[in-house]
Amino acid sequence: MRYKIFVSGVQKELKEERRAIKYFIQANYLLSEYFDIFLFEDLPAKSESSKEVYIDEINDSDIYMGILGGEYGTIGKDGLSATEREYRQAKKKSKTIFAFIKNVPTKDKKIESLIATIKTGFK
Repeated sequence: MRYKIFVSGVQKELKEERRAIKYFIQANYLLSEYFDIFLFEDLPAKSESSKEVYIDEINDSDIYMGILGGEYGTIGKDGLSATEREYRQAKKKSKTIFAFIKNVPTKDKKIESLIATIKTGFK
């Protein structure tokens, strides 16, 4: 059986970290036998909205892996970033959740709030 991991995090800020996770799993013989990685930036351009795509991909994934740094991300009309929407969907669908917090300084209250919410979910 293969498991799909959805990697979430602000693409611009965490590009290297997102790619490192993918390459680490692909380069490891054992891990690559059991896990597929989804990175949004690997998709070709599509006509459907990006929100629909990543929600569908989370629904189709077994594991949500969130990487959080100093940036919250672009805020949508609903007041949330894509990263927060992805986390909420994974939580709603009872996905296995792993969260990694990059120790970087931030003054962004929204990312601090999201990190606090995720930490609370692990208690």
